[in-house]
Amino acid sequence: MDYVVTGVVQHGTRVKEFQIRHKDGRLLPAWTPGSHILVRFVTDDGRAFENHYSLVGVPEPSDSWRIAVQLDAAGQGGSRYLHEAMGPGSAVDVSGPFDSFPLTMPDSHPSPRVVLVAGGIGVTPLVSMAHALADRETPFVFHYLAHTADRLALLDELQSVAGDSLVTHVSTVTGRTRLEEVLGHYSEGDQVYACGPSGLLQALVMAGESLGWPKDAVHVESFGRRVQPTDAPLTVELALSGTTIEVAPGTSILDALIAADAFVSYECKRGECGNCYTPVLEGEPLHRDVCLTPELRTAGMCTCVSWASSGRLVLEL
Repeated sequence: MDYVVTGVVQHGTRVKEFQIRHKDGRLLPAWTPGSHILVRFVTDDGRAFENHYSLVGVPEPSDSWRIAVQLDAAGQGGSRYLHEAMGPGSAVDVSGPFDSFPLTMPDSHPSPRVVLVAGGIGVTPLVSMAHALADRETPFVFHYLAHTADRLALLDELQSVAGDSLVTHVSTVTGRTRLEEVLGHYSEGDQVYACGPSGLLQALVMAGESLGWPKDAVHVESFGRRVQPTDAPLTVELALSGTTIEVAPGTSILDALIAADAFVSYECKRGECGNCYTPVLEGEPLHRDVCLTPELRTAGMCTCVSWASSGRLVLEL
């Protein structure tokens, strides 16, 4: 493995920041606001993990990268290992950076509004956007939503870069955030960038539609698990190959298809890009993506995040 962890910082009760460098100290590739890297590591008992993590901080050439990882007690153990066993000197592999959530800088004067909306650990890609906007002296407002105050990770950095433009919403203190008030009515050129749990993003998209925001002005990237407590085991039949796959809750349909060597396309694995869209011949999908139109949902589904209420799906694969 060619990269090494050189520093660890605790943020609140559930988030740790890791500083990563190449083992020879070389200058790392340039990256843009909203970019992420793919981090791979192997645990002491030989389990291999890989995950995408947004780059945090100022998007400028450097010999180190920063990522922030939230402990997921219900996950497969990767975040737990990072939190409990990964420290300075630990080896990892890194690919990237990748820019699947790009920030488009306003080029008109006066600048249109830029609204940044973060839910929990979804703050990570938006920190670099805030730095970039501040460096360009582009006005923006940063809304940071969390359930409790101790889940507002990277708050000191955000207060420094955003100043009075930072608005925190702690639901245990202020109650449910009215997203219509966060967005406001759309004006020509306004843009919103949001990252967080899928439920927040779906509600934000709906609020934007009700206020006249065009779809191409609302940019979202989802974080977090979409497994619901009511999810039951699922049987997936592939009509073209005749293969039948049993999928347990906690494993995505897409990952089960990949494990069964089915030929599938995918990219984000977060229900945002639509690349894994697959026609459904039988069954009732439970749609959890944030990218498909109502028309597309009547005929298919994003297998990376969605499930089914019918217990059985027949896919055109």
